[in-house]
Amino acid sequence: MKEMTNDTTLSKMTIADLAGIYSIPSYQRGYRWTEDEITALLNDLAEYAEGGDSDGYCLQPLVLQPVKDSNGCIAAGKYLVVDGQQRLTTLYIIFSILNCGEAVRWDIEYTTEKNKKLSQLLKHPGTSINDHFRGKAFEIAGAWRENNAESAKKVQRLLSSGNVFFLRYLIGPEEDGHVVFQRLNAGKTPLTSSELIRALFLESDNGLRDDERNDIAKEWDIMTSDMGDDMFWAIWNTRRFDKIPTRIDFLFSIVCGCPLHVARLSPLAIYLKFEKWMKKLSGANKAERLRNAWEEVLRCHWWMQSCFADPETRLCLGWIFEFTQNQAYVLFRDIWIGKAKRRLTAFRQAVAKIIRDALKDVDDIGSLRYGDELLKSVFVLLNGLVAIARSENFRFDLYRKDSWDIEHIASQTENPLEDTAVQKEWLSLAEAEMPPGEREKLLEKKSFEDKWKFVWERFKPKDEDDKIRDEHDVGNLALLDSGTNRAYKNAIFPAKRRRILQTMRELARQDGNQKYVPPLTEEAFSKVYSPFAAQMRYWGQSDADNYKTALSRLFKNFMENGE
Repeated sequence: MKEMTNDTTLSKMTIADLAGIYSIPSYQRGYRWTEDEITALLNDLAEYAEGGDSDGYCLQPLVLQPVKDSNGCIAAGKYLVVDGQQRLTTLYIIFSILNCGEAVRWDIEYTTEKNKKLSQLLKHPGTSINDHFRGKAFEIAGAWRENNAESAKKVQRLLSSGNVFFLRYLIGPEEDGHVVFQRLNAGKTPLTSSELIRALFLESDNGLRDDERNDIAKEWDIMTSDMGDDMFWAIWNTRRFDKIPTRIDFLFSIVCGCPLHVARLSPLAIYLKFEKWMKKLSGANKAERLRNAWEEVLRCHWWMQSCFADPETRLCLGWIFEFTQNQAYVLFRDIWIGKAKRRLTAFRQAVAKIIRDALKDVDDIGSLRYGDELLKSVFVLLNGLVAIARSENFRFDLYRKDSWDIEHIASQTENPLEDTAVQKEWLSLAEAEMPPGEREKLLEKKSFEDKWKFVWERFKPKDEDDKIRDEHDVGNLALLDSGTNRAYKNAIFPAKRRRILQTMRELARQDGNQKYVPPLTEEAFSKVYSPFAAQMRYWGQSDADNYKTALSRLFKNFMENGE
């Protein structure tokens, strides 16, 4: 048991330890969990039961307070639930649905409902709003069991195994439970992994000197600031970190080697891993182990800073975490500490090799075609290399905000569009690229088909040999976000070009809702790779050939040299 304050203790409390009556005080709101929360908990339990970490599944905090009887003595086997009643109530309902009734040695009592117990209310529900939500929860859990029969059996075995637990806070019987409840729900009590870890280093009786704790507090703020930088955050494998309350938890997951699939199951999994990891560190006493642990935290943070500051390493890590299953803690442990011996050059070479190995089946980028599975990953790599050559960085933060397509530079089809709204939009885009004289002639045309032919006559190669021969060839492809792609998919080349350059200007102004144009896409539509780019009315075969040659050279250089 770990002492938290003079009146509060923290300990693990397994499901098997639940016994007695848990009373819900009047200052708490009623039960309000919906299908989203209930199925998420059941799915998490099922996922853990499939092959979870040996440290157990943590059900988050449960804050309890002993109850005094009329004589002022502590009542045996009865607690007020200061915080955690939603999860505790749901757990009881799950037990009931999964026929774990014989193992239940506890019940929940509701002070605002004439001290009725949950076991009674489930059998004989009333008509209150609380009864409605509990009844719906019972139906939802029952439906989940019916639709997931095998998973339900595994969850039943898991709940009976003693490998599921709460982190129990036990506050003193003299404390004002309502005040504690308000403090908890104002976010001022350390209930996340990072806040619990912070308490390990900053509590006054941990053996560290005041100046050491002050330094740690300052360094903590610096690390929190780094994690709050979206560009910094985006190069790590944080996609499955959506359920973790604070970003700095990710740093500690790397230090203690907590896999993300474990961290995702509970906000406190990282704390439990970290505490277990720290106990294995050398040191004559607790203070010495804390010093050694913090030194390792600082080394990990320095590694992350170094990777972010180095353009090539930043690109490699962003790419690896976007297109492979590698985890940051494994790269930190096995490559940075292991193979690279904490040397950035050696680490950069090692992560570049991970990319080359992942793309080893691509002999030549020129052999790729529209629809190939590896095409998007190749284009992200090439855009990143072009960004570095331009002294920029590939914006993984903006890339991750959108979904992305491999788009045709020259339109896929020259067949008239059928939808009237799409026809109107297409003509509007075409008109904007025409001088007044041509625009007047366009307006004289009666049918859309005639207007379509008129436009294409003016926006296609004059030389038949310069017409795109294979629209799915890599020389006619670029990386675009799905929104821009859908909006301008069939537009003529100059209309697409105008929109892309407009987006670049918007990005330069740092507008709020940023759209990202990858540098290689910008250069393609600007015809950077075409030696004679006098005309901007179409994308021809000569443009595609020069662009493709540049792509192939860029890809070959990286695959042969890692540069």
